[in-house]
Amino acid sequence: MVSLMDRKVLLEEMTSEEAGKAIKEADFVVLPAGSIEQHSLHLPLSTDSIRAEFLTKYLAENSEDLKFVVLPTLKYGLSEHHIHFPGTISLKDETYMNLIYEIALCLKKHGARRLLVMNFHGGNIQAIKLVLLRIERELGLKTYFVHWTEFARDLIEEYGKEIPYGHSGFYETSMVMLIRPELVREEKMREQEYRGPPRDKAYPSTKILTYFDERYPTGGIGDPRLASKEFAERLVKEVTKRILQALKKDLKYE
Repeated sequence: MVSLMDRKVLLEEMTSEEAGKAIKEADFVVLPAGSIEQHSLHLPLSTDSIRAEFLTKYLAENSEDLKFVVLPTLKYGLSEHHIHFPGTISLKDETYMNLIYEIALCLKKHGARRLLVMNFHGGNIQAIKLVLLRIERELGLKTYFVHWTEFARDLIEEYGKEIPYGHSGFYETSMVMLIRPELVREEKMREQEYRGPPRDKAYPSTKILTYFDERYPTGGIGDPRLASKEFAERLVKEVTKRILQALKKDLKYE
């Protein structure tokens, strides 16, 4: 997929002089947040971070009205619930929140006005929201939060009908097929095992899931064989448009 705009948006590719100017002019300095954790038998450990890096850059390059500076992706996240699967790396909550806080502290010193965290791993959500509250209250840096999947949920459900689409299912598999197809082990794709009470939207389970493998021994949810690169392409374009519209709307009421 080719970006519509040819812009220099990645902080790590700028000189210090370029960064100083870009940070002060940016409507949003963006921190993509992913994880390094198991993604069943067919996807790489970096699945969330691959999506974070690509989709945040794509959004920044394809905005006509907003200016973005994209920070290096925070590839480690909060993944203790996947720790029984080899390769998973998880930070402690305090470590993770302090890391984001200290990044924000540096950005404030460089003249940033707003910090946007673009998140691609569900386990990070609560910690990110808590530290963003602290950043805005203590540093005066305005904070914003996007969990990418929330802007895609209706489209994913429409595509999958009644098929579960969570961790390592057809949705995430579709995205990796689009971004890094060589990392998808298609020969390993199969319907994921589930050990738990029958799924019921009217009466969802009340049990807190301590470790993912308690109910998902193969490390994923649903059936990744339904994945489609074409579906991912449509999703990226529409969800990017939705996120940009939401950011512009929120700026009006800042």
